[in-house]
Amino acid sequence: MIDKLQILAYFSLAILLAINVIGTMGFAQNNESNGIDKELPPIDQKEYEEIRTATFALGCFWGVDARFGAVPGVIRTRSGYAGGTKESPTYYSLGDHTESVQVDYNSGTVLFRDLVNIFWEYHNPTYKNMSTQYANILFYHNEGQKEVAEETREKLSQELEKDIFTQIRDIDRFYPAEDYHQKYILRRNSIFVNELKDFYPQPDDLRDSTAAARLNGYLAGHGTAEEVQRVADKLGLSSKAKERLLNKFGF
Repeated sequence: MIDKLQILAYFSLAILLAINVIGTMGFAQNNESNGIDKELPPIDQKEYEEIRTATFALGCFWGVDARFGAVPGVIRTRSGYAGGTKESPTYYSLGDHTESVQVDYNSGTVLFRDLVNIFWEYHNPTYKNMSTQYANILFYHNEGQKEVAEETREKLSQELEKDIFTQIRDIDRFYPAEDYHQKYILRRNSIFVNELKDFYPQPDDLRDSTAAARLNGYLAGHGTAEEVQRVADKLGLSSKAKERLLNKFGF
């Protein structure tokens, strides 16, 4: 009788252990499918000693987000609202804010002046834009940025022999826009955004990903073929998605 009880106990213990192992395997597989255990794309694994920030307003932020996201040295981009006094603005309750894009960049690769040059090239600074939501504003975060902004504006005015109406203003606070405004071009390309969502199931993490910034820019047609080819293997894409990206740039 004792032997039968021992056998029954051992058998019950074995069943419990098996259930535990199966449950653990299922949990691990579920984590992997949600991107929790997946290794981040190589471009997002890089660490930086110093990250600097710039903020630009150039009309609708979708295109601006894509334009700066394709720039080598840019780490992350965020669409949002700046320049106004309203607390916690939203797209449908913007108040006196302007659609803007905040750019975090590695100053060892790209300088603030380089970004400012892109800013001037991306709009017509001699046009007097009366819209607050879509105003052209170069926000500065410190005196060094202010000097570059004013110097480049003066140089451009002399070259064009016209008045420049683009504003240069101190940044107060930046409010990130709603998730559906972040990486808008990328979100319209399901094959790419779904692959990145495997790494970044949370919207804020996807928004702040360098891989997402690059893809958003490349899919909008920005960047050179050589740069895309150099970076393609670092974006965490499947072979199929990488081939589609390279084909877009003639490879």
